[in-house]
Amino acid sequence: MATDVSKVRLLLQRMNEGEPVESLMEDFNTALKEMKPGEMLGAIIEVKYVEKDITIHDIKEFLNIHEHLYHKSLTDIHISKDDCHPLHVLEKENRLLSGSLEIIGHLLECYEAGDGTMVETLIAEVVRFEDITCHFNRKEKLYFPILERRGIYTLPRKMWAQHDTIRLLLRALRKRVEKIVDIEFRHVQKSFEDLRDACGEMMLEESYLFIPLTQSLFKEEDWSAIAAESRAFGYAIESVGKYRKGNSCSGKQPAPLDDTVNMQFGGGYLTAKEANLLLNHLPVEITFVDRNGLFKYFNEIGGAEEMMFIRTPLSIGRNVANCHPPKSTKKVMHIIHDLKKRKKESETMWFRKKDKYVHVTYKAVFDETGDFMGILEYVQDIQPFFELPRKVKRHTSPQ
Repeated sequence: MATDVSKVRLLLQRMNEGEPVESLMEDFNTALKEMKPGEMLGAIIEVKYVEKDITIHDIKEFLNIHEHLYHKSLTDIHISKDDCHPLHVLEKENRLLSGSLEIIGHLLECYEAGDGTMVETLIAEVVRFEDITCHFNRKEKLYFPILERRGIYTLPRKMWAQHDTIRLLLRALRKRVEKIVDIEFRHVQKSFEDLRDACGEMMLEESYLFIPLTQSLFKEEDWSAIAAESRAFGYAIESVGKYRKGNSCSGKQPAPLDDTVNMQFGGGYLTAKEANLLLNHLPVEITFVDRNGLFKYFNEIGGAEEMMFIRTPLSIGRNVANCHPPKSTKKVMHIIHDLKKRKKESETMWFRKKDKYVHVTYKAVFDETGDFMGILEYVQDIQPFFELPRKVKRHTSPQ
């Protein structure tokens, strides 16, 4: 791999320095002839995030040369003609989002030209554009865990940070558009241009890095799992049918839990089936990260789309450090460290999420000898507690 990276680095650097494509063709052919697509793309990614002057435009030209030499496009989706395949869905969302950006830009031009009737339409289009978060969430929770299992860590972390930047820029644009009549137009225009540029960069990276890499590395069972679990996160486009091979996560149904052998739990006994049902009927979402920092378990109190924190089977086995946005990873790991070292008994936080008031608690789990076993997280909607009647009702049991 080190040799592959060196070859790719040298070619990208020569391109970046402006060397004519014609003089590079022979070296391209020699360097890339024995390299598999996944290996080449992995090398490109490593170079891009180490060599800061290498841009996505250099990579685009690199892959165009590769296509010219070998008559095979790495950016075209060739693994499925099904429009409902997850990669085709990503592409359709990007086309929709590109169109939405053009509409926002046009509406801003109209407003600047003096057409004040466009404001409500402009606000509505910016709100509609916020559907891009579905696109991001599916990548972060479904695609990134599979890339990590393949040993690809840098691209998911960099892309997640890119998503977070776009989320911030989108919030800033919405706030400014809503106040467009009260603030200088140049501030609104700057917000839009920053968002447009960031989205353009993101979509190029998807086309020339993310889609080719996942297409070369993922197996059919991965695509089936992504298709099956995507609905919980939603889509930026209105209608997505079922991927024909994606009706289940792996094609395998979990074995039924034993209901004949009683095992000791706490102060009593339960079968495995009873224990599972009990956990799934608790009015809290439970997550457990083991002593090695691996996401090991979550209970299923409803469908994934109904969860306060959406969890899916694809995330099982993922390192907890990779389950959170890069900007919050340090904070999460600090909390885990303090709980593990018994500096704190627990850590709690709460926030508003749509019509729910979400309360989150983290606790370290220790066994009977005091050995650290992992971290328990439980999440509860406490909004109903605020809606309790002021008059306390007491029901006494008949004597």
